[in-house]
Amino acid sequence: MLRERRFKEARFLVFILILFAGGVKTEAFQTSIESSIDTTIATIGDRIHLDVIMRYPGDVHFDLPEFDQKLGEWELVNKTLSDPQEFKDGFEQRLRLELTVFDTGRVVVPAITFKAVSQLDSTRVLSFRTDQYTVNVISVLPPGTTEPKDIKPPFAIRRIIPWSYIIFALLVVSIIVGWMIFYRRWKKQQPPASLNEEFLEPPHVTAFRKLEELKSRRYRTKEEIRQYYFRLSEILREYLERRYFFKALEMTTREIREALHEMGSVGADILADFDSLLRQLDLVKFAKVIPEAGEMITAWELSYRCIDRTKCEPFLTGGHRD
Repeated sequence: MLRERRFKEARFLVFILILFAGGVKTEAFQTSIESSIDTTIATIGDRIHLDVIMRYPGDVHFDLPEFDQKLGEWELVNKTLSDPQEFKDGFEQRLRLELTVFDTGRVVVPAITFKAVSQLDSTRVLSFRTDQYTVNVISVLPPGTTEPKDIKPPFAIRRIIPWSYIIFALLVVSIIVGWMIFYRRWKKQQPPASLNEEFLEPPHVTAFRKLEELKSRRYRTKEEIRQYYFRLSEILREYLERRYFFKALEMTTREIREALHEMGSVGADILADFDSLLRQLDLVKFAKVIPEAGEMITAWELSYRCIDRTKCEPFLTGGHRD
């Protein structure tokens, strides 16, 4: 009897341990979310990827948030969601967001809220937030960089100069003098350079003429449409460079906006039109987004209006026209 009783007690303990082990296994797999970004340093126009991994048991599903065309300061280029894959005792899904930005500086990728809903009880809702990331966006050359600096300062001239240095200096001077004499004689034999009449006409007249030439052509293929937007951006930047005397062809959209804002002579509505138009052109240039055919005329008309409202006619009106 004692042996049978001990056997029953041992069997009961084993049963309790099995139940405990099964309960631990059931509770070990819970709903979770992980996020990561592939880089924290990028150049303007680069595409970065935000990856979100969702893990959940079979009786739970995630309601994804509705993504707009923008995520904070970032443009949302593409979004992909994988099919559910088996993972341990549940499932795993991966969401990838492809982002790009056309400003420089420290740009924040904001946190995103996800909700997990129980299929057995719709009132049980869990909220998860991804991490917030900061990406340092730089241009091709850091702002203010003009030329490389010497690593080592020049040596001081010695008090006693060797004869070899003197002979070398005389040789260099002779070569320079001979080249100058040759250049002057060659210059006299060349015909006078023709004057570029394009710079005699006001900047807005040149821009209007180029816009009309651009509008008169036909654009059928995607590459021709991209070239249309490239040329439209070039015409605008050439106009701003000649009109306001800053290097618009070498500046980003953000730098152009700041330069126009600092001048104070451009109205807020015109500044907003320039900023919106240049951002749209940047999407085609850097993100390779091909707009619809009807948007080509809209972009052309907005370009014409921006130039017309900022043109300067000193010989006709005696001042500038905003």
